Amino acid sequence: MLDATIEQLQSVLAQLRAERSDNQSYEVKTAAGGMPQSIRETISAFANTPGGGVIIFGVDESSSFGVVGVYDAKVCQQTLANIARKELSAPITIRTTVLTLNSRQVVWSEVNELDKSLKPVSIKNTGKSYIRLYDGDYELSEQEEQMFRANRGPSNFDEGVLPGSDAADLDAQLTRSYLANRRAHSAALAKLEDDEILFRTGVTDREGALTVAGAVALGKYPQQFLPNYSIKVSVRKKDHADNVRAVNVNSLDGPIPTILEEALKWVAANTNELTLNAENGHVYTTREYPLASVRELISNALIHRDMNPLSMFQTISLIIEDERMVISNPGGLYGLSVKELGRTGSKTRNARIAEICQYVVADDGQNVLEKLGSDIPKVLEELSLFKMSPPLFIDGGIYFTVILKSAECPVPVTAEKGQKPVGNQEVILSSLASGALSKSDLEIATGLSVSKVRYALTKLIAQGQVQKIGNKTSAATKYALL
Repeated sequence: MLDATIEQLQSVLAQLRAERSDNQSYEVKTAAGGMPQSIRETISAFANTPGGGVIIFGVDESSSFGVVGVYDAKVCQQTLANIARKELSAPITIRTTVLTLNSRQVVWSEVNELDKSLKPVSIKNTGKSYIRLYDGDYELSEQEEQMFRANRGPSNFDEGVLPGSDAADLDAQLTRSYLANRRAHSAALAKLEDDEILFRTGVTDREGALTVAGAVALGKYPQQFLPNYSIKVSVRKKDHADNVRAVNVNSLDGPIPTILEEALKWVAANTNELTLNAENGHVYTTREYPLASVRELISNALIHRDMNPLSMFQTISLIIEDERMVISNPGGLYGLSVKELGRTGSKTRNARIAEICQYVVADDGQNVLEKLGSDIPKVLEELSLFKMSPPLFIDGGIYFTVILKSAECPVPVTAEKGQKPVGNQEVILSSLASGALSKSDLEIATGLSVSKVRYALTKLIAQGQVQKIGNKTSAATKYALL
């Protein structure tokens, strides 16, 4: 792993300014007067979170993530290493780099993720463990700690048998379609009786009781045995009355094909159709959230959610907010990282559910799961076609969340009016995303010298991406995005 660079620091700070907060991967600490007391919680959280994270000492979030400098870089590094090695339930490796911006020192600290066999890591003197959620460190509940421990070994909870169930609990139409598909794709299975195929493919056990996988994929009403295998849907928008937290709240149940179909109907009923102008001057119609992409993401949540009994107190959630949709399911990614998602062969903790669903046809005539690993590339391709931002994937280890921005939500700034911005121009654009700033503000916010700020602004104004606000010769002149 290479040491962090000034350019990397500037890029991250620009990103945080644009988001106006810390995020899943980065946490800033002012650390002007000493090591923050909350550092133990942050180390625990990043060590428990897939991919770990970076703590940046010497940056003040309340001052638009301005660089204020750390109290003592060497002492900060030594104290951090001591805490990481001695004050948590397992020793944590942290790599640090000292960077200097405007004569102020910043300590960039990379916290490695702990091996899953040792998770969750806790703070010794309190016994508490934490996880990273969006922009903060949150204490794990007792059930969540148990979920971490259960994930230390292989997952085959979907192969568990449901006592009291039998073939009469299967949906007749889904099962007929499933059996026909299995016979059509296997000469060996084509020779077998129905009951034998259901047993050999993991839908039932030898005595005829349903497996968890068989029930959720083909059952009449899986919630008889698994009450929380459902999707909770709701709409939460700012224009709701102050005493209204959400509207159109519902719980979608049934087998996977039914839940998937009902979820798509609900999304269509609670989102708008849009008319957009294409670059070639043509007008085309789409939805706030293209339904083909939504379908892939929801089916992903249904198939890959954690079936560990400890996680079954949780449901999948589907929330429509202002300018974004949030889909979250119990259980993080299995066997791959967010960076590998859609770029490598898919792995799943619920191999039996995934296998069965490859032969299950939904009400809309589509296979619930066409082919493992094909769903995310489809989503990225469709969103790119509609000039939409790619989804934000968040793997929390014991949960997985997808955030999809609306087609009405502006995509990240690009230089459509001229040359694509590079280097310092990108840093300036990201800083201005949070509002108008003066040159001196930009120097502090970006860590760039006055000459670099002036040069980048000149280029961006010429490209038609930035405008001046106020007296051209006044020090109070500000710059804003066009």
